[in-house]
Amino acid sequence: MPFSPQDLAEQIRSARKDRGLSLKQLADLAGIGKTAMFDLEHGNPGVRLNTLLSVLAKLDMDLRLIKPETGKTGILTESAPTAFDPPPAPILQSLPDHLL
Repeated sequence: MPFSPQDLAEQIRSARKDRGLSLKQLADLAGIGKTAMFDLEHGNPGVRLNTLLSVLAKLDMDLRLIKPETGKTGILTESAPTAFDPPPAPILQSLPDHLL
């Protein structure tokens, strides 16, 4: 199931309220405008990445990206190589085990 901007907005709003901060107070702490903070808490998908990261840092939160295993839903493990993973170098296949 994909993670939506609204899911992220709910987590941020909840964390802000748990810390007793107003929307404006958190915006000021993060060095952003209250409109940007409002957009973030309302799931606007156009919020800038640096805005999100600034707010998360002030909430002592971080963003983790986990690549799900291909073909299986709900199981998060190391994924199969993608087009971005370099192929194994041919020389490695001919090296002795103690050099690998």
